[in-house]
Amino acid sequence: MIRGSNFIIRHIVHGDLAALVHLMNDPDVRGEYLPSAMQSPIEVERKIQSGAMVNDDFVRFVIVDVATEKVIGTIFYFKAVPYFDAREIGYTMDPQARGRGVATEAVGLLVRYLFNSTRFNRLEIRMDSRNTASENVAIKCGFRKEGVARGANFVRGQHVDMNVYALLRHEAVGM
Repeated sequence: MIRGSNFIIRHIVHGDLAALVHLMNDPDVRGEYLPSAMQSPIEVERKIQSGAMVNDDFVRFVIVDVATEKVIGTIFYFKAVPYFDAREIGYTMDPQARGRGVATEAVGLLVRYLFNSTRFNRLEIRMDSRNTASENVAIKCGFRKEGVARGANFVRGQHVDMNVYALLRHEAVGM
């Protein structure tokens, strides 16, 4: 478990199924910048039970508000490019939890955890080029923009550009 100022980041447990399905499937939560493909609740439950939410190439955590004990988001990291010694970080926040700095703090905590507990030298965050909120999270956490992956994602019927941000281990000093 990773403790934030008013939330914790922890592994997913069976009791998180309803909240997780909501965060993964509700169009209002997914917002205008993420693909709108829905995941079956049965498949999500199977992944929780089988441990598929945690493996060598993909780890998903939930972000839980300490005061309400409610799941307010997810944060995950995964191997995006097979030949990189890197992981990409992603996150989703319930709309009611946005704008409070939780995503920024959670990303910073995950970065610290990964650089202290793994050998990864590079962490990345990629976001729809129109998603200024996620871009601000990356910048506040010390990630540097490396470029734009043109037409790299398919969102709501159109191909969109993705900004690519990265942080190297030696750049994360003091995190």
